Formats: sequence, structure tokens, C-alpha cells
Amino acid sequence: MREKIKRRASAGKSSKRTARKPPNEIEALLAADAAWLAAYVARDVGRAAAFCDEHASMLMPNSPAVTGKAKIRALIAQHLAPKSAGITWRPNKAGVARSGDLGYTSGTYKMSFTDASGKTFRDNGKYVMVWKKSARGGWKVLYDISNSELPVSPSRRF
Repeated sequence: MREKIKRRASAGKSSKRTARKPPNEIEALLAADAAWLAAYVARDVGRAAAFCDEHASMLMPNSPAVTGKAKIRALIAQHLAPKSAGITWRPNKAGVARSGDLGYTSGTYKMSFTDASGKTFRDNGKYVMVWKKSARGGWKVLYDISNSELPVSPSRRF
């Protein structure tokens, strides 16, 4: 498949010019994932929200689903409001559909924050993000789904 892409990219080009290879889509997807994390680390709500598709949904533990870019922006602002808030995630799997318009990243996350009373909350777990290729060619988050690995408190069990 890569040979076909390479041939298409170089068709009709002079032998003196080097044809540019299309970027590896998985690498591009992982770069978008890393850039989204960088926006969170920088506490840049606008930039973080810009990574989401207009119809995106966030499905966080013990919370109702949040759908739509404006609502997601508000949720991100809420997550980043505490000055002590910290989050990191690390993808350990990534893939792109043959069509090239959908992809996913999955891995683990850690987050913490200290509330106004001084109590520190920590969470760690796993996540999967479904990404959609935008009309401009960049990757946008369509679904962000995370699951805590912390034990469920007795009052929250089924």
C-alpha cells in the first residue's frame, strides 16, 4: 500500500525533484494526541477545546455524557479551574481505518487536583479516544471515553 502512495505522490514529477511522502497517518494521529495533551498541560482551555469535533462527546467516570463543543469547552474549563489540577495520558495503541477518516488512540491516564478545602483527589485509569479527520486534514476528537481504575466506593456499587 505504501508503494502505491509513493508512486502516486511521485507520478509526473521530474527525477531531479524528490517527491514528498504523505505523512504516516498513525504518526499524525499520535502527534495530534500529544498536541492535545500539551494544550491541557498548558491549561489552555480554548486550544484544548479546539481539538474536539463540533459533535464530540466526552464520557467521563461517574458523570453524564457531555456532547457538543461548547459543553465540552465548559467541562474542560471546569477540569482545569483548580490551580493544582494536573493530567497526563499516554497512548499505548493507535490505529487508523483504511478509509483514513477515523482513528483511535487508547492508553492510560493519571489526574489529580486539590479542592478549595485542601483535599487532594487522584485518579488513574484507561481511556480510548475516537478521532475523526477534519475537512482540513487534521484530526479532531469525536469521542473521549475514560474509565477509572480506582475501586468503586461501597455507596456507588450496584
